[in-house]
Amino acid sequence: MTGLIGMEGGATISFAPELPSPPRARTGDATSMPVHPFTSVETAIAAVHALDGELEKFELAVADSLQDYLGVQMAQITDSALARGWEPVSFMQRDGFRLYRYEAMRSYTRRGKRR
Repeated sequence: MTGLIGMEGGATISFAPELPSPPRARTGDATSMPVHPFTSVETAIAAVHALDGELEKFELAVADSLQDYLGVQMAQITDSALARGWEPVSFMQRDGFRLYRYEAMRSYTRRGKRR
């Protein structure tokens, strides 16, 4: 998976099927790029709309401040992904944000092709 980090918000996306990678030597603590989670519903939705519609999967970092007790704000973000043919499959809680994983719907029709 490759990274897409903007001024606000973070998402990682997959452009192609993942191929098995050769084994890597572990060198202590694995460090990754810093993630800047989305802090507004509008920018998260804009990021989802900006993604290439042919993506098979992507991850979206959403700040804990958007986790309201009814889930309304995440419902708006997820609705925008569902409308484009991606469904949520999981999330991981991180320090200050959640990293949501979305994948292409199996039964979604894209450009006349049924999966």
